[in-house]
Amino acid sequence: MSSFRLSLARFIRELLAPPGDVCLTCGSRTRFDREWPGICRSCVEAIPWILRPRCLHCGRAFGCPDCMRPDARQRSFILNRSAVRYNEMMREWLAQYKYRGHERYAALIIQMLSHAFVRMQHEISALQQSPGRSRKDRLWQPDLVTYVPVSDERLLERGFNQAETLARGIGKIHRIPVVPLLVRTEHTGKQSFKTRQERFDSMKHAFDICPDVLAAFQDPWEGFIRPGRDSASNGCFRILLIDDIYTTGSTINTCADVIRSGMKRIHGSVPEVYSLTWARS
Repeated sequence: MSSFRLSLARFIRELLAPPGDVCLTCGSRTRFDREWPGICRSCVEAIPWILRPRCLHCGRAFGCPDCMRPDARQRSFILNRSAVRYNEMMREWLAQYKYRGHERYAALIIQMLSHAFVRMQHEISALQQSPGRSRKDRLWQPDLVTYVPVSDERLLERGFNQAETLARGIGKIHRIPVVPLLVRTEHTGKQSFKTRQERFDSMKHAFDICPDVLAAFQDPWEGFIRPGRDSASNGCFRILLIDDIYTTGSTINTCADVIRSGMKRIHGSVPEVYSLTWARS
């Protein structure tokens, strides 16, 4: 059947179908897209996916001056990948979820992040492919998922930590343990109003290793967390750090540095830290 006939048939089916639900994001009454919960096909088609990042370090969709700076060479995480570019549409979606407490956005954003995680798995697996390994080997997988914590003030203001919600969603979908490795030790205020240098300065002492997790990681291989097959073979623990948005990388880098130094202090080995965020500005 020609593409014209397929389009015509779909149009007739939709025309004769009962009225659809109201789209979560644009408010139109139409049939929802099956893959993406709560939104219509038009909104799905408008999502600014980052399918081929130009910067292989931070995952930016276009040229990245940030990763060319001298201070970027001190990065404590392996790489960051993000689901979407942070345009005006995505800004509104995040605002609805993060600041206005619109809970229905959670399932949508988690599904989008999961989509990016699968692409990330394939990309890292390809980068780490060695001549002796079969392509049938299982995909790259972190040993645990953690997230950027928020301050008590921010938690009281919003009622939830959006990064934790995303992390637990990814952990549930992909069956990866979620562990709160970090605590917030300082309330740094809104980062969106700060310059790049002010962001880095404010993050220097904002995080620490969670004391409740400290004892459990004295011997992480015994019952608490079991490393994946590849981690066990090369002795390197792999951690996936989740946040909602990557701007300058100051938050992700500080968290990764605290995790690496904390794990080294606890049991002598330095883990690999990878970052996954929903949006890249």
